[in-house]
Amino acid sequence: MADKSESQKSSSEAAKEVPLEFVGKKDAASGAPSGEAGGRKASPSSGMSHTMRFALSVLVAMAADALEMPLEPFPPAWILVDVVTAGAFFFLWGFRWEVALVLIPELVPGLNVFPTWFLLALYLGQQHAPPSSPPQQPPR
Repeated sequence: MADKSESQKSSSEAAKEVPLEFVGKKDAASGAPSGEAGGRKASPSSGMSHTMRFALSVLVAMAADALEMPLEPFPPAWILVDVVTAGAFFFLWGFRWEVALVLIPELVPGLNVFPTWFLLALYLGQQHAPPSSPPQQPPR
């Protein structure tokens, strides 16, 4: 009888152990990192590389700035373009105060002719660039 409880105990202990090589890797079934509890969802851009977010934000910014020029006489249309663009930036970069700061001049008639969305994309791409690793020196 003692043999049976020891085998159950050892199997339950083995199930709780997680090798260090699997910590932080994504679970194949749910796509969430294996260390996350209860299906919490990561931010939408967490799986995207910095280069991909930068490229997408530049494309969104160029499209928004290009659409606003012909829509200048129709304020509701360019306001809609600005709100959608701000939403795209929030989706790509998370909640950033810089996006709200750029939205203010975009909503002022006459100031929206400047390429502020494009400048914001360049700023965010430069500001949040992944740190470059210093060159490795051989041991002496």
